[in-house]
Amino acid sequence: MKYIGFILFLTTVFSTYSQSYKDYLVTKELDTLNCKVIGLKGKRIEYILEGKESPKKKNIFKFTDVKITDIDVIDNPTKMAIEKPETGYAHIYFYRPYVYTGSALACVVNYNGEKFINVKTKSYFVHKVKAGEIHSYNWSLDKKNKIVIKPSNGEIYYIRASFAADFEHWDPVNTNTSWDSNSSFSSTTQFGNTSNIPGNSFSVFGVQNKINIFIDNPNIAEYIVLTMKKESIKY
Repeated sequence: MKYIGFILFLTTVFSTYSQSYKDYLVTKELDTLNCKVIGLKGKRIEYILEGKESPKKKNIFKFTDVKITDIDVIDNPTKMAIEKPETGYAHIYFYRPYVYTGSALACVVNYNGEKFINVKTKSYFVHKVKAGEIHSYNWSLDKKNKIVIKPSNGEIYYIRASFAADFEHWDPVNTNTSWDSNSSFSSTTQFGNTSNIPGNSFSVFGVQNKINIFIDNPNIAEYIVLTMKKESIKY
């Protein structure tokens, strides 16, 4: 009887341990760190590495892929959820995490040539668009560089607004190039290598010292967008 009890104890301990480390972080060197994520607030992700006891905190943009199984650990002020687009539509999320430099500057985004939204710091906006149609976005003071997306049914894109962001971008795609996408992003895509992005006609561009908008890494953006504090102003 004691033996059976001991086996049940070990089974419980093993089950608890294995369930605690279902999360992971992938570094820019493509090393996978098994861990338990215990918090995400703003850009700071807190986690405990497998086999360790002390938690660590890092800027989430230091990683190329993240998996958080318990989204309740995410600081989500607006209680927002990433919705599945209805049939015939795609969703394009705009968001702007905090960056000290330029944080007070407005980021007015044009849509198809018209004034559309102001993506202020720590804000987000969900644009529900028709699939199969062309959708063009640009920072209002930069009419030359545009993000042009022709989404397929059910696709989700993330566009990040930031000032400069040289130190925390993910090698964003060239905004001069139109994207006629035929497939969704997947967790196997090697972000940071634009040759693996659907359409593979992109080149890395240097983020300039001004307001920038760029297509972001969905593996990171799908979590950090939840930490935004308010909805962007729509005109």
